[in-house]
Amino acid sequence: MDFADLANAYLTEIEDRRKRNTYIFKRGVFRRVLNFFNNRLPLEELDRVLLAGYLRVQKDERGAKAANRDRKELSALFTWGIRHEFLYSNPAQLIEPYAEETYVRYVPSAEDIAAVRMAATKEERQFIDTLYYTAARISEIINLTWEDVNFEAKAVRLWTSKRRGGNREARLIYMHRNLEKLLSDAWNERDKESPYVFTNPYTGSKHNRSNDFIRFLFRRVCARAGVKTFTAHCIRHHVASRLADSRKATHRQIQMFLGHMNIRTTETYLHELDMDRDIVDAFDDPEEDEKIASK
Repeated sequence: MDFADLANAYLTEIEDRRKRNTYIFKRGVFRRVLNFFNNRLPLEELDRVLLAGYLRVQKDERGAKAANRDRKELSALFTWGIRHEFLYSNPAQLIEPYAEETYVRYVPSAEDIAAVRMAATKEERQFIDTLYYTAARISEIINLTWEDVNFEAKAVRLWTSKRRGGNREARLIYMHRNLEKLLSDAWNERDKESPYVFTNPYTGSKHNRSNDFIRFLFRRVCARAGVKTFTAHCIRHHVASRLADSRKATHRQIQMFLGHMNIRTTETYLHELDMDRDIVDAFDDPEEDEKIASK
């Protein structure tokens, strides 16, 4: 068996067990490895030194983060191979990951979000506002159906597959009054042939990430508003920061609202945005000191 055989066997097993984007990403990593070795890589020749050479080139050409992602996917492949007795060691585990620069995520200000909402068309604003008032992932809003909207209970059910094994799981969130008004208007104007809250007018079905409305939504509206481009995920971070700053929600409540499986993910969100505003009170006030000294 060579690397291509191992990768194909692995991809065949996970194809209907992982999200499509995950499958495509893994396949891309394995193709990159094969291209690097000119499509010839017998498993008995694959060792730490050979793999480290590949990752070193990736680091130089694509950056440390990209090289580390490749290392992680290769390690997962080899671990799967060991479990199925195709090989007996994992050379990727013996390679230290490269040091990465801390990524500072851009979080839009309230003013920028307001400017984008003002610049958006009615359809764009409905979609953006739904993202804002739910702090949902963009896939959760794309897949939102009218069965998931309960006007009587003032609740929205959001489905995510970001769970172990790709299992779909739902969470309920309470509707803000602005979201209730937005969805009520959308219900009255809905395409009665479609079960989806946001329907692609050209297909009569739900939007997907590849159509122009979704793919270029924030690039288009941010340019129109004259603000730095941000994404749907940046809105999640913005909402998380507002919830934390309000001091009205615990980390656990924020975790449930955002739909994080692990509290550590929520804490990472909040850590990126957190700063101790009280510590500045420890500084002396020069103007007050001058008043005291003059007495």
